[in-house]
Amino acid sequence: MTTLNALDSIDAGSPLATPGPNDDAPLDGFRIGVTSHRRSRDLIEALERRGASVLHAPALKIAPVQEDITLIEDTKTIIAAKPDICIATTAYGMRRWCEAADSFGIGEQLLDVLGACRMFVRGPKARGAVRAAGLADVGISSDETTATLVDMLLQEGVRGKTVAVQLHGYTDVRQLERLRMSGATVLTVTPYRWVKPDGEDKLPRLIEAACSGDLDVLTFTSAPAVDAMWSTAHEMGLYRQLIEALKTQVTVAAVGPVTAQPLVDAGLSPSSRTATAWVRSSGSSPNIWP
Repeated sequence: MTTLNALDSIDAGSPLATPGPNDDAPLDGFRIGVTSHRRSRDLIEALERRGASVLHAPALKIAPVQEDITLIEDTKTIIAAKPDICIATTAYGMRRWCEAADSFGIGEQLLDVLGACRMFVRGPKARGAVRAAGLADVGISSDETTATLVDMLLQEGVRGKTVAVQLHGYTDVRQLERLRMSGATVLTVTPYRWVKPDGEDKLPRLIEAACSGDLDVLTFTSAPAVDAMWSTAHEMGLYRQLIEALKTQVTVAAVGPVTAQPLVDAGLSPSSRTATAWVRSSGSSPNIWP
């Protein structure tokens, strides 16, 4: 059975119970690399329960909000500016933004400002977080990308307007520039920042495993993790070898189009559809993904 067939063999609508005796290990014999940090245990346990051998090497982790004074300063700037439009890109980012504002005593002010502006969301999970905060959105991206949201805004016109953008650790600078070039004042806030995790030697070992053929699948749940792997591979002098391995002998799985984009930019063809179905059916709640 091929890697893709093994992943596809798991029905995306299956219950979260332990598989039965006839199909209890659809991933038996497959070696899977996991690069996520947040909630990685849920994913790893789900894969191991289905027979996979997992090599975990978190590429990045999220900085504690208490250490992110820039987040609070940017939030205060947005509150003072009272933007006309706000773009929410991720559910986790939206929740973390509100929680951070609450912890510094400006949560109500932030919600008042966001409630008075027109909210656009990148996808259904971001929409859920916006509504959970007691807010309403007026538009959603058709393909869960910031580029499509910017297309919508430019079509209606943004000249002279202030647009607040909740970033998600991987900044699509091109979209921010499109807004600015169209006459908008753009303010950004990054509710979570990516920093290097403890045990930095794990990522080089994962790269070596991919290059040497000791890995069947490599998974990514965030675009910054992809960039971190590319940077580490360059430092090791293995970037070209890694890309070749990912093209020829390792299946690359990415959760969502934003995560997939830097992989596509590197000339790869990530299996984002398979990854999404696979994660959902592996016993992990869709809400754990930022």
